Amino acid sequence: MRWRFLPEAQALKEYAKYEAELAKEQKAFSEAMAGKVDRYQWNKYFQNPVLSPGPAGSWEEKSADCQTIGYFGSQYLMWYVGTPKDLHCQMGLATSPDGINWTKYSGNPVLKLGPLGSWDSGILICQEVLFDEAEQLFKIWYVGGINGVYGIGYATSPDGINWTKYPGNPVMTITDPWEGTNIEGQSVIQSDTGYQMWYAGYDYNNDKSLLGYATSPDGINWTKHPDNPIFIPADPTQWDGYSVDEPDIHFINGTYHMWYKGWKNPYGVSWIGHATSSDGVRWERDPENPILLTTNSPGAWDNFQVYRPRVLLEKDGDGLGRTIYKMWYSGRTYSLVAQLGYALKFDRTTTFVEDWRRKIPQITQDRLELVVEPTSRQTVDLTYFTPYAGKLAMTIYDQQGRKIRTLVDDAYWPGYYQATWDQRDESNNRVSEGIYFCEIISAGHLITREIILDK
Repeated sequence: MRWRFLPEAQALKEYAKYEAELAKEQKAFSEAMAGKVDRYQWNKYFQNPVLSPGPAGSWEEKSADCQTIGYFGSQYLMWYVGTPKDLHCQMGLATSPDGINWTKYSGNPVLKLGPLGSWDSGILICQEVLFDEAEQLFKIWYVGGINGVYGIGYATSPDGINWTKYPGNPVMTITDPWEGTNIEGQSVIQSDTGYQMWYAGYDYNNDKSLLGYATSPDGINWTKHPDNPIFIPADPTQWDGYSVDEPDIHFINGTYHMWYKGWKNPYGVSWIGHATSSDGVRWERDPENPILLTTNSPGAWDNFQVYRPRVLLEKDGDGLGRTIYKMWYSGRTYSLVAQLGYALKFDRTTTFVEDWRRKIPQITQDRLELVVEPTSRQTVDLTYFTPYAGKLAMTIYDQQGRKIRTLVDDAYWPGYYQATWDQRDESNNRVSEGIYFCEIISAGHLITREIILDK
């Protein structure tokens, strides 16, 4: 989203260029994908997206994304960012009885650009909203900026619609080199002692992002942690090895949980991950990361990036004593249209996929994975992961390169899968002992693993 942080003329030019480049990357997609489903603990709602941009000429005609979700007074409230044709983003409000069917407020946008020349007269994005029970006020922290200078502002509202901006805005600005060109994507928690904020330091010149931490007694005066950044990209070979951004933090049963956006390549495909911490500063990544992937097909609404996770918990949501995790997330296509989706996860779920993920714990956006396991049943288990949507072929070859058996030849969504080779060829004859090779090819990418058959 680098274009959002550039001066208007440059932003429009950058947006058009980026949109054209991404369109060229789209590949033909097989109709055989119809009816196939993702195989993840987080299950995407089958009628996604749940919130889309407005009509042509509206304040949100290009995109609706970067949401904040809360449950207040027996209904869900969503504040979200709308992008118009001139790219001057503002914030709107929508309500829902179930988190799926949303009604946009007729008076949108509810948080508007500041007057000409003010610090937030160019753009308003990346809001976080809390309701202060003691003060009976909605409180919002948002990113504002003009002409490439950005900060975090603060405002309050009695109803989530009519907002009063703090006269001393912005309440947080860039002070450290690691914060790059702007600070954004903040997540705020209120406690008895004040407020905690996790935020991203983002450099739009290189698409680099790291996470920092700050505290405040009043939500206005913030002290940044001396050890910032407190969460950085993983190994460069991993799915989140280049940048991490847009955290969503919850304190659950004595542990901080963070859902975040990560990506491996500059301006590339992004996925959503999860991490935990005992103190909010030192974080441990979830071994099952990433937890939500793009639906990587040209026709899908979230085929390029998934980002901005916002999670709520519902106790005993299914009547069986289980906690349901509900996630609303932003998704973007290769034409840069952003919309909002919904996903669910139960806290105690055991599936075959969990075992497959243990076998292949590290995945990324641009690499096939394959694990070969001969069994005592004279079969070979083949667990594999593909980040690509479309045709996938799995073939067994002998040492001389002769094709022995085609095990898979079908279209797949990105995800984990498993196949079994019964050590027989295409004519159903059992092969002899020796060395064989399993090859997977998809989207022009290939991986090969050795199989040793013996007594």
